Amino acid sequence: MDSIQTSVLAGHSSSNATLFHRIRFLAPDASVIIDFSDGNSVYIVRDIEMDRARSTVRTDRVCCAADFAPTDGLSGDRDTALAQATAECLKQAGETVITVDRSLPYLYAHFIGEAGIAIEYSPELGVANRRSKGEEEIEHLRHAQAVTGEAVTFACRTIAHAKPDRNGLLQHEGSLLTSERLRSMITAFLVERNFSNAHDSMVVTIPSVADCHHFGAGPLKADLPVIVDIFPMDNATRYNGDMTRTVVNGTPSDELVQMHATVCEAKVAGCAALKAGTTGEAVHLATTEVIKARGYSMARGETRHDVTVPTMRHGTGHGIGLEVHEPILLDDGAGEILENEIFTVEPGLYSSTLGGVRVEDMVLATENGHKILSLLHEGLNWRD
Repeated sequence: MDSIQTSVLAGHSSSNATLFHRIRFLAPDASVIIDFSDGNSVYIVRDIEMDRARSTVRTDRVCCAADFAPTDGLSGDRDTALAQATAECLKQAGETVITVDRSLPYLYAHFIGEAGIAIEYSPELGVANRRSKGEEEIEHLRHAQAVTGEAVTFACRTIAHAKPDRNGLLQHEGSLLTSERLRSMITAFLVERNFSNAHDSMVVTIPSVADCHHFGAGPLKADLPVIVDIFPMDNATRYNGDMTRTVVNGTPSDELVQMHATVCEAKVAGCAALKAGTTGEAVHLATTEVIKARGYSMARGETRHDVTVPTMRHGTGHGIGLEVHEPILLDDGAGEILENEIFTVEPGLYSSTLGGVRVEDMVLATENGHKILSLLHEGLNWRD
C-alpha cells in the first residue's frame, strides 16, 4: 500500500468547496490547511481570524503567515505572504514532496516549488471523501432540496395562474410576466429563506429552450412549456438544491404531452437503475434507452441536428453537495457509484418550435436502490 503523503489545500473557503469540506470554516481571505503524513495538521489563516478558527477547524495548530516568515521576510501582499508562509512551513517540517488537489492556486505551487518541494497532483484528493455523504450531509441536502421544491412550486404556480392577454402574453399582477421578472421573484423568495441564488435560475421557453442551459429571456406565453430550473445554496450549511419542472399555462400540444411523458418515464428508469455498485454510465444508458425507444434521439457535442426536432442533449445527471455540479457524472464513461452518493437525475427533450421539457430530482444512491429526497408534482398543469 502506498504511504500517505502530506497534502495541501489552499484558497478561499467561500469558493473552494474542497477546502471548506475539510475545515468547515468561512474566512473572508484565503487560508491553507496542511495535513502532514504523520497525522498532524496546521491551519494557516489571517491573524485576526485565528481565535475564531480555533473553535471550529479540526487541526492541531492554528497559525498565521507571520509564524512562518522566510529569512528574507514576507511580501506586503497578503495572498503572496500566505503562499510564502505555506512554503516555509513545509520547508521547516522537512517535507520534500506533497500532494495537492485540482484547486491549488498556482501562486502556492510557485513558492512551494521555489522551496525545492516536489508537487504531485492527486485526482482523488478532496473528491473521493466528498462523494459518499454522511448522515448530516444528507439531511443538509434534503433540507436544501425541500426549500428548492418550494421555490419551484412558487414559480410554476405563478406561471400557471398568470392571465394571458389578447396576444397570449402572460400577465402577473397587472404587468407582463417575463423570464427576467420571474427569476428576480425566485431570488427574492429564496433570500427570504436564507438561500443564495448566485447562479440565478432558469425560466426558459421557446425558442431559447433549444439551448438546454439558456437562462431564458423575454415574455412568457400561454400554451407553451416553460422549464423552471432552480439550484440555490443554503447559506446556513452551504449545501445546494437542484430541481427542475416544466409548466404550461393553458393547453399543451399533443407533441409536448408525448415529450413530457417520455421524459418522466426516462427519469423513472434512471432512478430505478441508480444504486451503489452500478455505474454512472449504466444509469445514463437506462435513461437514454427510454428516450430512443419512444422515437427520440441524442444530440451531443458537435453533432449536427435540426433544433426543431426534439432531442436530448446532455447527460442524465451529476453529483451534488457543496457544489451544484460535483463528480461523478451520470453519463457515458462514468464510473462506479458509491453508497450514499447523491445525484440529480434530469432527462430532457428540447425543440426550438415545440418547446422543451426537463424533469429533475435529487436522488440518494443506497445499497439496495434509491431514494428521492424531496418528492414534488411532475405534471404540466400547476393550477391546483
